[in-house]
Amino acid sequence: MRRPNFVIFITDQQRADHLGCYGNPTVRTPHIDALAAAGVRFERFHVVTPICQPNRAALVTGQMPSVNGVRQNGIPLGLDSLTFAEVLRGEGYRTGYIGKAHFQNVTDIPAPPRVPGGVGDTPELVLSRRDQRQGPDYGWEVRRRWAEQPGLTLSGPYYGFERVRLCIGHGDLVDGHYTAWLNERHPDPAALRGPANALASTVTAPQCWRTAVPEALYPTRYVQEQACDFLAEQDAETPFVLVVSFPDPHHPFTPPGRYWSMYDPDEVDLPASFHHPVEAIEGLPASALEAYRWGAEDPESHWPFAVSERQAREIIALNYGSISMVDDAVGEVLAALKAQGLADDTVVAFTSDHGDYMGDHGSMLKMGLHFQSVLRVPLIWHDPRRPGEGEVSERLGSAIDLAPTLLQRAGLRVPIGMQGQDLFGEVPAPDVLVEDPGIRVFRDSEARASIISLVTERWRLSLFEGEAGGELYDLKADPHELSNRWGDPAYQAVRLDLQARLSQRLIALRDRSLVATARA
Repeated sequence: MRRPNFVIFITDQQRADHLGCYGNPTVRTPHIDALAAAGVRFERFHVVTPICQPNRAALVTGQMPSVNGVRQNGIPLGLDSLTFAEVLRGEGYRTGYIGKAHFQNVTDIPAPPRVPGGVGDTPELVLSRRDQRQGPDYGWEVRRRWAEQPGLTLSGPYYGFERVRLCIGHGDLVDGHYTAWLNERHPDPAALRGPANALASTVTAPQCWRTAVPEALYPTRYVQEQACDFLAEQDAETPFVLVVSFPDPHHPFTPPGRYWSMYDPDEVDLPASFHHPVEAIEGLPASALEAYRWGAEDPESHWPFAVSERQAREIIALNYGSISMVDDAVGEVLAALKAQGLADDTVVAFTSDHGDYMGDHGSMLKMGLHFQSVLRVPLIWHDPRRPGEGEVSERLGSAIDLAPTLLQRAGLRVPIGMQGQDLFGEVPAPDVLVEDPGIRVFRDSEARASIISLVTERWRLSLFEGEAGGELYDLKADPHELSNRWGDPAYQAVRLDLQARLSQRLIALRDRSLVATARA
């Protein structure tokens, strides 16, 4: 039997319930919904960390951040890491990656020194590891570099992907291979991009502007076009894997053309927890609210920020517009796959790197707390050889499970050190572990402010480094996470059981990537 091809769609910062097939009554996503109707939709698929760079590293390596080393944004994925693409490439697959990768740092702003200088200090002896993942081979995703040198050539393979076309950035502020493509199609792209060049609009919410970039030149369209070009070069003889990764619907919110006004803010529903701000949740340690204080001071940055009802409706409406544009692009890529005669041999998956509060507890964006809106993401799996035909899976899963599932479907053994499981395997699904360095590392690289969570079929338990308090939610009785049961005596037995299960999960996910090379 011919080995399957794979097309994997990834969006950026999209919560699970922002798709029609996940029950959203407003956003229109007919192509993604059709994929779910013909395949399997996972209801309980989660990130292993609610941050871009580390969760993307987990998706391709099948390893937790504490194992592959990408604990937070700002730590590149090691070039010696084994990705599913490298495994498939070694078995004769053609490999392609189009769009946002974020396997490496997107800025070259140096981090503050981790150790104060002292007598006898040398650069070689300050840190415990010699390999700090620095140098020219780790500079391929610095956005400024592509803006200044649009003609850069990235020699492959790049983490196992032979053909790579990068999009670096979000909204209409994207560079990478996209930069040269845009320059070829417009005499002055700088006059189109950013809030200074925005078209007139009545939207007042932070990080929203009506971009002057037309639909035909927007990054989503570039990703669509490049993906279709890759598929046009494939044949029925050689299997391939293609990742199609859209920078949207991540903030800033700048859907172009008709997608800007596709949804009326007045017709947008607010989340059930909107009027229950994080400050109203009992038992949260003060450090857990620090991210929201930062967001209040600077709502134009990356920190979560509170919004009014009107601002929330405006942002959600624009977010839906970006998602609908992505859906149209997905439809075009799937049409190209079918036109090439490859659809019957191609497994198609759709997921996201993490979610967004999108109005949950009155907030926007991510970071700070582990609500389901940032942890739970879509996963749709359509296998023409094993059609699910609208099946809904309640199996727990997380980002580390994608790589093993792909490799098992290709008939390959999972490499030693990959920690996830085949989502279609017979082994019972383990609890989901979520690792998060905490927001303070963005301002103080020495901060000890980690958040670690365990998600089970019914509960979410979260612990805060250095804090006595924590979080405990009954996701069955309290799906909107309004009532923290951490300090409730009636839930003490549940909390102790979950803490024991968390300990067991930490033990199970220890690093096993190094194997013995000789007998002691």
